[in-house]
Amino acid sequence: MTRLFEKRGAWLVAGVLFGLAVATYWPAEELQAHAVDRTNKIALVSAETTAGNSEAVFLLDFVTGRLMGAAYNTQIGTFNQKYFRNIAADFKVSENAQYAIVPATVSIPQRGGGPTPALGGLYVAELTTGKVALYGYGFNETPAPQGVMPLVLVDGFEFRSVQE
Repeated sequence: MTRLFEKRGAWLVAGVLFGLAVATYWPAEELQAHAVDRTNKIALVSAETTAGNSEAVFLLDFVTGRLMGAAYNTQIGTFNQKYFRNIAADFKVSENAQYAIVPATVSIPQRGGGPTPALGGLYVAELTTGKVALYGYGFNETPAPQGVMPLVLVDGFEFRSVQE
């Protein structure tokens, strides 16, 4: 038995077997991918709703400063929740705004009696003002149509005023 473990091949086989055992029983995480695509006038972003449900899709219109979205309900096979916010008013810009947007994974506490906050959010930066804002949205798992729900301004900061 002592001579068996003096050979490199035995150690290689033992290592491979150990690696397979760990890989088999190690908890796996689902692969998640959020998408962002943009042109010179719009950006399209996907963001999380709740575990086990499809993502929501959002469109930021750079010309009007309107952020719109919808969540697809797999139970009924349709977009039953829609979202809207005029972010140009939040950033106090009227013309020549320059936006950047990315999805966020956030845990926003529920306030009041509104819908349950989604697991996702949206970070939006406006380059001429130097501000970043976090927007949250609710998600209701019921299949009934929800009507247009507001995107909620959660918080923000000015990135040009941050000092080292």
